[in-house]
Amino acid sequence: MGIVFGKTGVAEPTFEVLASCTSYEIRRYSPRFGITTTCASDNTGFRSLAGYIGVTGPPQNSLSESISMTAPVIKSEGKMQFILPQNYDDLSKIPKPSNENVKVFSIPEETGAVKVFSGWVNDAKAEEVKASLYEGLREGGVVLGEGRKWQLWQYNPPFTIPWLRRNEIWVELKEEEVKKAKEYCKKSE
Repeated sequence: MGIVFGKTGVAEPTFEVLASCTSYEIRRYSPRFGITTTCASDNTGFRSLAGYIGVTGPPQNSLSESISMTAPVIKSEGKMQFILPQNYDDLSKIPKPSNENVKVFSIPEETGAVKVFSGWVNDAKAEEVKASLYEGLREGGVVLGEGRKWQLWQYNPPFTIPWLRRNEIWVELKEEEVKKAKEYCKKSE
């Protein structure tokens, strides 16, 4: 019942909050591994990734090993990603995907700006929140070009009550952008 009310009970990647502003946070994430697939729709991407970890049936990986679901589910530019649990901290521990459309990948330590919001998300809503995040960063002297890659991070199952859903827009920042954003957040406290 908790997942209907926003409590997922699944692992999330570890991070450190470097600064909090009124409309966003600056976070540093530890290195981690994930799985990714390209997808024409959320359903096909999710089914492929869920199949790999064994959510929808026998695990579709070289070890037939069930892998715990984590959050967030990440969407960006026609791709969907799951982050693997922290015990998969070395490539040699990660089973190979049986589905050729699913790829294992390494994510180095990264720092970025995150804007948290609730509710249902469609492309227009994600773009609206991204624009708000970019505007908040611009106020602090961090100007991101339109070509900057960003991601939608979603933490809850689809049946979670909309106002209890946790969603985030993430954009990676360069070190000099992190410094500017941190200084701005400190001044605006």
